[in-house]
Amino acid sequence: MSGRAGTGTAVGLDGTRDGWIAVVLRDDRVAAVTVVPDLATAVDRFGDVPTAVDIPIGLVDEPRRAADVAARTQLSHTASSVFPAPARSVVDAFRAGSVADHAAANALSRRVAGAGLSRQTWAIVPKIAETDALIERGVELHEVHPELSFHLLAGRPLAGKRTWNGVMARLALLRSVGVELPAAIDGGHRAAPDDIFDAAVAAWTAAGLHHPAGLRSHPPRPQQHDRGRPIAIWTRPGGGPWSHRATRGD
Repeated sequence: MSGRAGTGTAVGLDGTRDGWIAVVLRDDRVAAVTVVPDLATAVDRFGDVPTAVDIPIGLVDEPRRAADVAARTQLSHTASSVFPAPARSVVDAFRAGSVADHAAANALSRRVAGAGLSRQTWAIVPKIAETDALIERGVELHEVHPELSFHLLAGRPLAGKRTWNGVMARLALLRSVGVELPAAIDGGHRAAPDDIFDAAVAAWTAAGLHHPAGLRSHPPRPQQHDRGRPIAIWTRPGGGPWSHRATRGD
């Protein structure tokens, strides 16, 4: 389905050093903001509800994913915020225990995908592996890129997310769609403002599955698949040349 009439619960998750920031919306309003140690805890706690995660979901043994290229094209001025996802073989090897450091992962990436692996990407491989394990269990998760979501909400490039102007712009955009964040959160001493904003816009995106318009994909018609799933970055409608719509189970 493209979405469902009515309202309900949705969750957005963004990775942090201590685990994940989770923002929970009910009826498009903030119900909770908290820190969870891992994705499995979040799924167990919040249940089978629309969930969006700022992490690559779906990998290929190719130099780049079309989803990342599409997001970088949309963002243009801040394209560097979209760094390449690791190769499928790298994450599989990490999960199997046969790759345990950046040097080995980089060599494997060059061999199977024809491109190296940045240290920045290597740093998130454990969280990608977490996500992979849940997908294999049949948990439904949608990949988002918060900077793309904010860019489309604003209709223009935004100041850097760690600058004062960037912080205030993102806060205003969230408020414009009814997402009012609390003044204090559980574990907030460990959470950076930009991580909370990213989880919040991810939750708002996931909540789109409660509405008829659903979500839309980047690229518009995903051609790459991983284990039978289309590889795409999802956004909630608000402008943009999309056509492939998400369904619960897409």
